Amino acid sequence: MLAVPTDLAGSFGDGGVIARWRRRVAPIVTPVLVATLWATAAHADINPWIKSTVYDPQKWDTAGAETATPWLHPPPWTADQGWGVLGGDVDAANVTGSWGGLRDRLVLDGVSVGAAYFAQPAANVAGGLDEGTSWRGDLGVGGYLDLERLINWKGGFFTASFSYKDGSDSLTPRYVGNQFPVQLPSFDDDGATRLVHLAFGQQLFDNNAELVGGRIIAGEDFATLRLACTSVNQAVCGNPIAGAQSISFPSYPSATWGARLKVKPGQDWYAQAGAYLVYPNFRDADDHGLEFGAPAGHGILALGEFGYLAGSHSGGEGLPGKYKIGGYHDGEDLTDFSTSMTEDGTWGVYVMGEQMLYAEDDSFNEGLSAFLALSYAPPDVNRITFMAAGGLSYKGLIEGRPDDALSLIGAYGDFSSDLSDSQVAAGLSNQTGEGLLEINYRAQLAPWIFVEPDAQWIINPNGQSNIDDALVLGLAFGVVF
Repeated sequence: MLAVPTDLAGSFGDGGVIARWRRRVAPIVTPVLVATLWATAAHADINPWIKSTVYDPQKWDTAGAETATPWLHPPPWTADQGWGVLGGDVDAANVTGSWGGLRDRLVLDGVSVGAAYFAQPAANVAGGLDEGTSWRGDLGVGGYLDLERLINWKGGFFTASFSYKDGSDSLTPRYVGNQFPVQLPSFDDDGATRLVHLAFGQQLFDNNAELVGGRIIAGEDFATLRLACTSVNQAVCGNPIAGAQSISFPSYPSATWGARLKVKPGQDWYAQAGAYLVYPNFRDADDHGLEFGAPAGHGILALGEFGYLAGSHSGGEGLPGKYKIGGYHDGEDLTDFSTSMTEDGTWGVYVMGEQMLYAEDDSFNEGLSAFLALSYAPPDVNRITFMAAGGLSYKGLIEGRPDDALSLIGAYGDFSSDLSDSQVAAGLSNQTGEGLLEINYRAQLAPWIFVEPDAQWIINPNGQSNIDDALVLGLAFGVVF
């Protein structure tokens, strides 16, 4: 059975979230959870770190059982693995294999299960606020239901997942003092268990469209590039846009109520729109992902995005590429930097893309790829108003290591001029811009494990000249169970 820490309920307080859970949603949600998680469950695509390869040009985020919404659908399953690594097969797809055949039978019945752990031990070795070390880890568990196989509900899918964060204080707030997090998120330094996804998806119009809703994450569907997650830095991996640094922009593992519709009527383009309930402190670890209401100051984050697929991504010939343009409006209550008055909402725009520049052969599996993301948000309430991020990644650089990748990444964030003016007026040092240079090498040691030595140079941390540039060294790794 799914193991949930015994102290989960005790941390909510009497009459708080648990009371609201029981009163409002437990009668509806509990039967679904029981049906989903009757066996050990896992989210095989916990976050972008868990992918077995850095860049897979044969798949893209569009409608279809495997790729429409990566977090909703399980990856293709490798059958007949016995007990995997535990059974002595070091080349198995995961540590626990097929559970002696039980897992294979579940997949055939429409139930996919698994687990993954990702960690980032790192040290600030020079500059910043102080030298120090940190360990940040994330254990993800969850499950997928293919409702067509399970109950003959054509095109229907359901997922539920959980996350447990462990480790010490993150480097960014404790030792570096910068804006762009150099490790996994720092909002739960004492460790926290969360409900992440609790979502239903329905494919429509012969798989040319998909509608998803429930407890979902905007940052897993919008303003995201797969290649950006060659970076360990959390401002670049996932959502390398200014808005993610300033507003309540849901990113893993912090899900909120939301819905998203995506359509792909042609081979070379798609469009999507979504709406999400957002509010201050929605990442609060003490809520454990169970704040199902609408707290004070809440609003609707509405997003739209158009994407163009090039080369082999669109079913044609040539080097694969993906290009996106999008925008959003955040309707939550925000504070104006100049007046300190509450303002109703803000907006932002972004353009981004990734493109393979050189391929070693016609399979487009190995070679050099690049990504670039540019974004803007107005200075009245947004801490970061302009952000640029980009990088190069060479997959298969070393002969005989086709799944390894060497990556070089750079990013820059420009702080709000309104924020800077208010700081000067208050007699404080103003913030200008923060830069990042990063190099890492991701080694796929086996299908079930990777390691990634990483070095980050933080330039002008937090946009303040009185904080020395910092050098962070780390070793990220991930294991799939």
